[in-house]
Amino acid sequence: MNKILRIVLIVLFSISALLTLLFYAGGEEISGTPRFTDLYIIWAVVLTGLAVGLAVIFPVVQMITNPKNAKKGLAGILALLVVIVISYVTASGEILGIKNPDLVQYDVPSTLKYAGMMLNSVYILAFIAIVSMIYSEVAKIFK
Repeated sequence: MNKILRIVLIVLFSISALLTLLFYAGGEEISGTPRFTDLYIIWAVVLTGLAVGLAVIFPVVQMITNPKNAKKGLAGILALLVVIVISYVTASGEILGIKNPDLVQYDVPSTLKYAGMMLNSVYILAFIAIVSMIYSEVAKIFK
């Protein structure tokens, strides 16, 4: 299995290197954009889809094969849901009174509530990350 994985990684890396070389050395079109831009973007989408697919599939397989450790994963998902709920409750949907005609379409309570929820969740998660980094460093000192 390890050998197959190594071969797959070498093939993916080789294709990526070849497309990068074509992107930079393949010349330009009349508009001035590199000739292989579309192919390069398609390859990036394929790799992103592969990464997302594997990031979803492997944890599910791990939960099925090792249900005792599934509690930890579900606790993490539950904690994330709690952060999202707290973020939603604390977000404001108050209309801003935007005068710009291009942006007035976004001055809707539901859109503003969603944007506020996203901002609040980023703030909460960043705070948790910083506190956990400080805690881990301080805990190392006292060990």
